[in-house]
This record gives sequence, C-alpha cells and structure tokens, in this order.
Amino acid sequence: MVDDTHVRTVADRLGLDLTEEERAQYAEAARGMDAQYDSLPAETPTATAATDVEAGTDGHNAVRYRFDLPETDGPLADLELGVKDNLAVAGVPMHCGSAALEFTPEYHATVVDRLHEAGADVTATTNMDEFAYFTTGETCAFDPIENPGAEGVVPGGSSSGSGAAVAAGLLDAALGSDTGGSVRIPASFCGVVGLKPIHRLVPRFGFADLAPSLDCVGPLAADVETAARVHDTIAGPHPRDPSSMGGPAPPAAADGLEESVDGLSVGVIEPAMAGSDEAVASAVEDAVDALGGQGVSAESVSLPQFETATLAGLVVAGAEFAALALADGQLVGTGTGHSEPWRTAVREAVRSPDLGANVREQILTNGALAEDGLDHYVAAQTLGAEFTAVVDEALGSYDALVAPTTPMTAPEFGEITSDEDFARTVANTVPFNLTGHPALSVPIETADGEPVGLEFVGARRDEATLVALGAALETAAGS
Repeated sequence: MVDDTHVRTVADRLGLDLTEEERAQYAEAARGMDAQYDSLPAETPTATAATDVEAGTDGHNAVRYRFDLPETDGPLADLELGVKDNLAVAGVPMHCGSAALEFTPEYHATVVDRLHEAGADVTATTNMDEFAYFTTGETCAFDPIENPGAEGVVPGGSSSGSGAAVAAGLLDAALGSDTGGSVRIPASFCGVVGLKPIHRLVPRFGFADLAPSLDCVGPLAADVETAARVHDTIAGPHPRDPSSMGGPAPPAAADGLEESVDGLSVGVIEPAMAGSDEAVASAVEDAVDALGGQGVSAESVSLPQFETATLAGLVVAGAEFAALALADGQLVGTGTGHSEPWRTAVREAVRSPDLGANVREQILTNGALAEDGLDHYVAAQTLGAEFTAVVDEALGSYDALVAPTTPMTAPEFGEITSDEDFARTVANTVPFNLTGHPALSVPIETADGEPVGLEFVGARRDEATLVALGAALETAAGS
C-alpha cells in the first residue's frame, strides 16, 4: 500500500522538501487513486497449453524444450518451426537463457499464435544468450550452443539455438529476436538465412523486450523462400502490441520470389567492407559480382556516420535494457504489450543471485549512467535520427545496400571478451536496428571453411526487394 515513504522517494528525486503533513496528504491522495484503479483487472490472454514438454537433447544444445501443440492446418503446414526462448508458448517454461528466470506463461506470444493458426508445427523453443545480451551463444545458463556449420566456433547470438537448430536440420525455420543483429549474426556464423523486419512491423506481445526502440522478431530459415513465408505470417499490426498499430498490413515479402533483379542497383557500404576481414570482404565482392551476372549494378557508397551509428546503437540498447530491468520489465508508454505475470517474474529475476554476471553488469553500469543523466542516450538517439536520414537518402539512389553481415567469420569459443570485441560483432548490423530498416542475411561462399553472410538492407516496407536479391544469390550459388 502507498505510504509517505513512497511520496518521500519521489519528492527526493524531484528535489522537493515536503513537510510531514504534506507527505501524508499526498500519500492519502495516492491511496484513493489506488482504490479506484484496483477495479481494473490485470488480465492476460490464455491459450491451450503445450503437452509432452521435454528438455531438448540434441548434440548442439540448440533446443531448450520440445513439446506438442494441437494440430492445425494452413499454408505453413509443411514446416516444423521453433521459437526463441524469449517468446511465450503456453505451458512451456520460458527462461530467456537465464537460470534466474522462472516463468511458465499461460498464453502464446502473438507470433506463436500466428504460426500455429497458419498450420505450422511449432514444436520447440531454442536456447539463447542470457536475456539476449550477447552475440556468441556462450552466456546461455544452460551451457553454450554449438555451431553445426563449423566445428569449434561459436554459433553467434543471441538467437544462437535458432540458428544452430536450422543449420543442423532440426527445424525448417525458427524465430529469433534482433536488437543489434541477433537474428543476422547467428545466420551469418551458422550459414543460414536471417531476416530482420522493419521495426514495429511484427507484434511483440509475449516477447521479452531488451531495448524496445530497437527490438524486432524475425525468422531464421534454411532458405530465403521459407524465411519470407514465415515473415509474412507473423507480420502485421495487432492490438496487444500498440507499437505495431501505426500502419496497414505490409506488402508480402514473398512477392519478391517472383520478381526479377535485372535492372536493380545496390550500394556496397565502403566502411563495412574496409572494416571486415579480407577473406570476408572478398567473399562479398564475389557475391556482388555474381549478382552482376543477373543484371544487378553495384557501386561503392560511403554512408557517413556508419561507424558512429554502431556506438549509438549500443548506447540505446544499454540504456533501455537497464531501464526495463529497473522497471520490472514493463515500461510505461506505448510498449509491446502488457502482462502482469511477466512483470512479476522479471522483478524476481533481476534480484536473483542466479542472474548471470554479464547481465548484472549491464544493468548496474547502464543504470548508474542513467542516474547520472541521460545525455548520452539523447545524443545516441539524435545521431540515430541523423543516420536514418543518411540511409533513407542512399536508398533513394539504390534498391538496396550491401555489406558483410559480420566483419568476421565465427570466432572461437572464448575469443569475444572485451567491449571492443563485442562491438565488432555487431558493427554491420546494429546501425540498421538504430534506423529500423529491414535487413536480410544470406549465406554466400565460405572463408577458410567457415560460413560468410551477406547483408542486404532495404527501404522501409520493402522486404520483397531484399527477398528478390537473396533468392537471386541462392540461384547464383546453385548454378
């Protein structure tokens, strides 16, 4: 119940010196409001719970749980799918890769509902970096995830299990989340396709936010066609995620499968190429040349502020993650939906001694920075707006932009240790979370025997062009 200590806390933050009588008056007024608000039920939806829930046993540690949902029929009936462990499936424990989180939802995430209603056999949740805050798959509390695409190296993260499960052939596709590259990085390292939709295109109710102004839910798949089909199923507004309600249903990404790329032009991002390992940049150059054989023209583009956008994206992610943790996982405002059981679970998790060291450090350091002021966050968002205009202008001249998805092939386990190491893994991906543009990672030739991903970045609501270009690359590779 609200009392004068709560009033004192707020007053102290505002620098107000209230008398004891004033504190008591404000507390009494707050209690009156609370009594009125108690008439609003904190209800959440329910769904038929999964059955036969069992821990995953695959050799790559990709699958967290296997389960059954009631059989349905629809356009995705030919696909066996999984979802990342930060997406709710009714009756399946949801850990977000953390030993600190104990939560079994009674509802499905909106994207899970949509896949299930479309006939997909949703049969697994997939392991991930703890609370999605790393890029290698090594911070998962349930042991690291292995990379089926290359021995002895990380699978990428944070959607590590989704990438590994698809690469191993355990699933036809799997949903991941992408805040700074967490769909595209494992796609690149594991040698599969990863599609990050435009920001706010896919509803995020039932998803564990990391940084709401950056987060996207998207598919990893064995091929571009499957990724496009899954994308089109989960995309579109839904009232349980108010942030998704700003536009009409999107054009189908799968339309790009029927489009010719002859006559399209791409801008190859020069600083991304210059910052990549030589073998990776060479593989991308070869892929762009192969597109040239199908009528795609290419030019180098400088894209000012590209390198600075990486730092800005990391600032935004850190500040928003700390704010979420300190607000028990539920920010006030037009967020991604509301669930009282989830809020309670997050409150307990962030205070648990089982919380991983990396996540605890992110909360404490970014939370401390915020207590000192949010000028760094404002500066990062301002730069994000400026860089968004730069990307929009470039996409006025080109049909898509091109870069290596990651500057390197998959690192060895234990290799990514410093802030600089971490920043390099997201150097070519997080700038486009900052701008919100759609991006597609497609596997191309290997470098030293390890997969390489090529990233296409497209105009808003133009995933179809990315799909057309990605399918063209697959055709070139198969010819």
